[in-house]
Amino acid sequence: MVQLRVAPKDFPTNGRICGMDGNNSPPDHTNAIRIDTNVFRVSSSIDCLPIRPVRPFSFRGYDGHAIFVGASCNYGGLIKIDELMIQRKSGIWPRISLAIVVIVLCTSTKSVCQLKPKALIITGNGNVPEVKEAYPPWIHDFQNETVMDILKDEVVIDISEDFRVLHPDRLLEYDLIINNSLFLTPDQEQLDALYRFVSSGKSYLALHCGILSFLNWENYEAFMGGFFVGGPSTEPESFKVFTTNNEFWGYPYAFRAAAEHPVSYVVDDFVTKDELYYFQPSITDFHVIARAENHPVMWWHPVGKGRVMSLTLGHDEEAKRNAGYQQLLVNGVRWLTGIPLIHAVSPKPLSTRELTYADFIPLQAMTGSSGSDAITFGVVQSNRPDLYSLSCSPDGRIDVQLSGKTGTANFAVVAQHHSGLSSKKMVDIHVVQDGVGNIAHYTGNTATCSSSENQSPMFDIHNILDNDLSTRWSSARAETAWVTIDLQKAYPVAKLTLHWEAAHASEYRIQGSLDGGNWQTIADVAQGDGGIDTVLFNPVDARFIRIEGTKRAAERWGYSLYEVEVYQ
Repeated sequence: MVQLRVAPKDFPTNGRICGMDGNNSPPDHTNAIRIDTNVFRVSSSIDCLPIRPVRPFSFRGYDGHAIFVGASCNYGGLIKIDELMIQRKSGIWPRISLAIVVIVLCTSTKSVCQLKPKALIITGNGNVPEVKEAYPPWIHDFQNETVMDILKDEVVIDISEDFRVLHPDRLLEYDLIINNSLFLTPDQEQLDALYRFVSSGKSYLALHCGILSFLNWENYEAFMGGFFVGGPSTEPESFKVFTTNNEFWGYPYAFRAAAEHPVSYVVDDFVTKDELYYFQPSITDFHVIARAENHPVMWWHPVGKGRVMSLTLGHDEEAKRNAGYQQLLVNGVRWLTGIPLIHAVSPKPLSTRELTYADFIPLQAMTGSSGSDAITFGVVQSNRPDLYSLSCSPDGRIDVQLSGKTGTANFAVVAQHHSGLSSKKMVDIHVVQDGVGNIAHYTGNTATCSSSENQSPMFDIHNILDNDLSTRWSSARAETAWVTIDLQKAYPVAKLTLHWEAAHASEYRIQGSLDGGNWQTIADVAQGDGGIDTVLFNPVDARFIRIEGTKRAAERWGYSLYEVEVYQ
């Protein structure tokens, strides 16, 4: 039951309230109740029912703001909103009372109460219609329609070229301001309103040449975290964007804790064709999310209680259509607005050697979150129930029960913040017949080593089993080092493929064991030349496989492997 106490009797409710219109038809989006927020105070008994002003209105002499009180349902179910209280800020309660039952009908299996955050895009060319004095004569296209298309599933978007929107009352309805402009120069009152918006706990995102607006602001450098120093550069024409920022090659700094940003965590490195801007950070609390050609291309820093982020990629339509760019933009907006982030993991193959896999995917790891982040998880069941079934606990533990068949299927992971904001990501599962393909890559296998170059994930031993040739293990600088793979059961092993980094072994041996204690040498390699080594031998029953380097190709380093593959 939603209880509305309003005055006078003809005060508008805008026809539809949270999805029920005059014909009692189900909704396809969130609706609003119009309430004069200058007179009434609004609260809700439902945590996942956000309430906030969304836009000014005028009706029969009443001026105020529309209030979103509805719930959108992404994954189905039945939602009943218990109570919404609208109270006069002063004076006595009106005598008029209106009671409304609100039900949102959806069609799937799990209900999620979610109201999208709202963003304002500020756009425009400061050099139009006339070039500004003391500014370069640059004019830029912004592809605002493309930006809005990329973000359509994340936020509700308004767009404006009118600086008057930078007013405290107008900004109340927004969670995020996106600056997609060039050389705009709002006045001091408007810039002050922007600063108060962010410092009070909201967010700001500058896209590409948006970092070149507001240059008339004396607070620009502190607000942006630095200043533009050069560009745009179109050389090289194509380049790799790195989201994994292993500062100092994984070695620890005494003055700075190593921490991977959530956006970096969920977006993989990618190659793009774009142009580069060069930005000089000038504050210490400056955090790089992505870099290219050793320059930051995405970063953030705190301003008061809020967040300021910049993404300098996205010069043109082609650059904005790059999948990696879109992932940076989408996940940046998610992080700025409090929507959970989920990494699109590719789980290792499930072998039929076991039919039950407990804690198959650590969902907290998919989000890069800790248990204190108040995120709960759910799954939408497999599209192949004949292949496997899933169970999921609220703290993010997924158990898988196989049927014994082989094949490929997928399911959706849903992560929901306590605010009601949620994300969904599809996960593919591959079930293979035990013993087929690269045995080392099966789910459940583990690896150990004699040493690692440092404690960074950059050189972790499990990188040799992740089927990713961009990650590696690296030993400490020593003449002898080894890695051991536990295949969880004995197999008739007949072939190994080793992917060496430049720090390869010129001499090494391959050993096998049934118990991890008694070893037999399977093969000796005396003239290793790095790159990819494929070693064939007569089948040997072994659960444990060890590769032991006995002579380094370069004394400056230890040994380093990208990947180890094991076959029958």
